[in-house]
Amino acid sequence: MQIQQLNRTDAEKVFVVITNADADTITTGMGVRYVGGAAAEVVSTNGANAVKVAADAAMPQFAGIANQDIASNGAGLVQAFGYVNSILLSAEANKTVGVTGIANSFLKVGAVAGSFTSTQTAQALSTFAGKFVQAWTTANISGGLNYAAGFVRAI
Repeated sequence: MQIQQLNRTDAEKVFVVITNADADTITTGMGVRYVGGAAAEVVSTNGANAVKVAADAAMPQFAGIANQDIASNGAGLVQAFGYVNSILLSAEANKTVGVTGIANSFLKVGAVAGSFTSTQTAQALSTFAGKFVQAWTTANISGGLNYAAGFVRAI
């Protein structure tokens, strides 16, 4: 775990190191979860292996947002707490994600693995047990994969 030292000009951030157990690259801004909890993942469970969050699924073992591109079987940083510059948003028709109200800014897993979206309702929470991803900027996600800045709390 990497915790930023006192810095008056930069937001507080916490990073964790993961090993990409996915078959392909985890790119910057993607949601990441630790491997474990499912019978098929038992052999890969070691506390460091992680994969992209699955499309349109719950987010068990949520680790945070990828801070860099992480190649398959490579190690890299995932931001577990703090202000995030890039959160990958899922491409959906005629949808705006972001700050249209506090409840509407909370994100959930999108239609593309590793991405996030919002239902624009108060029930659009990312996860449970106090873990969440919240958009702090507004983006139109129609027609492409876009990014938003926001806040992550995975620890």
